[in-house]
Amino acid sequence: MNYLFNQKDTKKELNKFFNSNKKVLQTFGTRVNQTFEAYVFAKTIKHYKKKGWQTKIVNPKNTKKLRLKFSTRGAPSNFSYCIAVKNNSSIQIRHQLRVDIKKKYQSQTKPSNICCDVVVMDDYNIDHYGTSDALPNYNLISFGEVKHMSAFAELIASFIGLVHELMPDKLKNIRNKSYNKNDHLSPFLYVSGLLYSTAAGIVESIKKRKYDIDIYSYDKPI
Repeated sequence: MNYLFNQKDTKKELNKFFNSNKKVLQTFGTRVNQTFEAYVFAKTIKHYKKKGWQTKIVNPKNTKKLRLKFSTRGAPSNFSYCIAVKNNSSIQIRHQLRVDIKKKYQSQTKPSNICCDVVVMDDYNIDHYGTSDALPNYNLISFGEVKHMSAFAELIASFIGLVHELMPDKLKNIRNKSYNKNDHLSPFLYVSGLLYSTAAGIVESIKKRKYDIDIYSYDKPI
């Protein structure tokens, strides 16, 4: 179902969106999966704009060019990100950022972090971070996983595993009668294609379990 995502048209949309922020563009990726990541990054920013947040793209120092991070490697300061402000709150929206898991112990001898495709975080200065440094879990507000494909059951299950490691509290009976949704996106998986029947079945089960996570697809965008 990869044909559902039109890379050429999406690049035009991204160019228009980021030009509205008066930035000189560098690239939206050469591969289709990279362009889809850029698309979801932009959709995340648009979500906050629609919620009344004032957004600003911050590019690397000494350059006016937008530079997105299409690899798990690289220092965050070398790439663009978004700052969003509303009332007295300020957050950052990042692309491909490492985040410590929730249950990280000081006695550990090995790093335990996950590189997330999209990260919504506290407005915390990470310019000093190197390629292997990770955001402390307590600075994480939400995250998104992006896949240029249609979703099968195992992919949904794998995403639930990511949520369990990063934001396990989201896997509780949250979306019940007292649920009050705020501006922030819940942890999400976004696929460019559709949901296969078994994946759709797991999503049905997720809703019944009241997990505070979302699955987006071609026919159910953000």
